[in-house]
Amino acid sequence: MMKNKFLVLMILGIVFITSCSDDDDKDSPKDFNGIYSTTSTERVLDLRYSDVVFIGKSVDFNSVDGKSATLKLQGVVPGESETVFSDVQLVENNSVYTFVAENKNDVRTVALEGSIVKGKLTVDVDVKFVQNELMKKWKLSTVKMTWLPKDYYLVEGKLNTGGVATLLSLGGGMLLKQYLQDVAFLEDGNIVATYNAAVATDENPEPDADWRLSELNLAHYYVKDDICYVYPNVEMIMQQVEADKIGRSTGSDPMLSLLEQLLTGGIPVYFEITKGTGTKADAIYMYLNEVLLKSLKPLIPFIGGLVPGDYEIPILKVPMQPIIDNLPGALDVTTELKVGLKCNAIE
Repeated sequence: MMKNKFLVLMILGIVFITSCSDDDDKDSPKDFNGIYSTTSTERVLDLRYSDVVFIGKSVDFNSVDGKSATLKLQGVVPGESETVFSDVQLVENNSVYTFVAENKNDVRTVALEGSIVKGKLTVDVDVKFVQNELMKKWKLSTVKMTWLPKDYYLVEGKLNTGGVATLLSLGGGMLLKQYLQDVAFLEDGNIVATYNAAVATDENPEPDADWRLSELNLAHYYVKDDICYVYPNVEMIMQQVEADKIGRSTGSDPMLSLLEQLLTGGIPVYFEITKGTGTKADAIYMYLNEVLLKSLKPLIPFIGGLVPGDYEIPILKVPMQPIIDNLPGALDVTTELKVGLKCNAIE
């Protein structure tokens, strides 16, 4: 009898110890704390924005009690360097912890859904902004440019700043229409465009147009104080460029790194909307001003390095090199510089 009791107790003890050991070995959300990135191999972030892959971003995950967590989306929501979700409840199922959360304010609602396991955080983000004047599709009409003073020569005796503004305003729209049809500002903060992806080659220098709608998450926007801040995702754009076989590498490029650094806070795009009357649609003039363009001066040497030294601008028969050499000086004395697109609303 004693042997039987001892045997039963021993079996129960083994079962108890084994079950405790299983619990101890089980990963807890507290073990998953850290920053997850779309470029990391140790803490992988699988991020989707509007159900489309979104690269070049990171999310900070932190759980104190293993039951809830704080998630910080870094540079994911347009106009926000960080979007914080606090006290997000974690639901466990077969060692996978899932969560659903929402962050809402006066201008937008951010819905969050995802899961986390050891080494990988999956996050789906859906954003909806309140209606604004830009939130529609705009068809390209022409290009408009103003550059003051007008008499600073970029090519001595041949081309000054006023001449550049006039030429671009007269011919820029016609040229750009070969590559761009329209631009749309969506309610999720995305900017999409209908563009021509055709590539000229030596065998086919004038290919037929290949009009495509740009992918989501190449660029986002945020409207504040009547300024539209545009956030280009350089990594996503270069990935799209490679997909279109335009011939640009997505590798390390100092110009891209500098551009990304300069534009981290968003590109300030000013806009003026003229309300349509009767059958006439709304019109918009979206432009960059001298403040931003002067800040891009460090890019001029890189751009100059891409242009052959003997290159001449077609039709004008003006060499490009003097323009590049004199452009920094022209920007230094510039008092007003506006360059942008004039578009009409597509109802």
